Amino acid sequence: VVFLDDYWADAFESGYVSTQIELFTGQVSTACGTASSAVGPFYCPGDQTIFIDTSFFDELRERFGSSGGPSAQLYVVAHEWGHHVQNLTGQMNGIDNSETGPASDGVRLELQADCYAGAALGAAERTTDENGVSYLQPLTDAQWADALSAAAAVGDDHIQEQMQGRVSPETWTHGSSEQRQHWFIAGRDSGFTVCDTFSIAASEL
Repeated sequence: VVFLDDYWADAFESGYVSTQIELFTGQVSTACGTASSAVGPFYCPGDQTIFIDTSFFDELRERFGSSGGPSAQLYVVAHEWGHHVQNLTGQMNGIDNSETGPASDGVRLELQADCYAGAALGAAERTTDENGVSYLQPLTDAQWADALSAAAAVGDDHIQEQMQGRVSPETWTHGSSEQRQHWFIAGRDSGFTVCDTFSIAASEL
């Protein structure tokens, strides 16, 4: 994931600070409180750290139907890195976390992180180390499909269907599978400059 660091360092004119990834099993104590594996991967602004339970990717495959390959795992990490970027830019400040639904601030924040993930992965083959060597080869269609399967698997509608047998859009906090895939692709195809999910109408989300 070094390419994520280099990509975002290049995107910032100044003020970029790296994040780190901490793997845990069962539960973990953070500046955001104690969290269990049930919450899935998350970013804690107080620690400026991404936390990932070691069993999550197995659950992504076995419970939610993602192909769960390397590109799916990259999507998850790149999404959480997107939250770190939002923290650095101040986008996390002042949003209304009390509202839920397809156009709520919480969903807009998550969709923007999906867009940031797509932007970073889309530019991966153009992101180079100090020797000018690309970190990743261009992703194949199958690898993009793998990443998109993860975006679909963590859509609110898909999770609700799996967990409770019905979809309740009014309670969404992360966005539908369609929304998450759409914004991931938007970032991939056009870069992070198109990722302002907060300034567009609800109908365009």
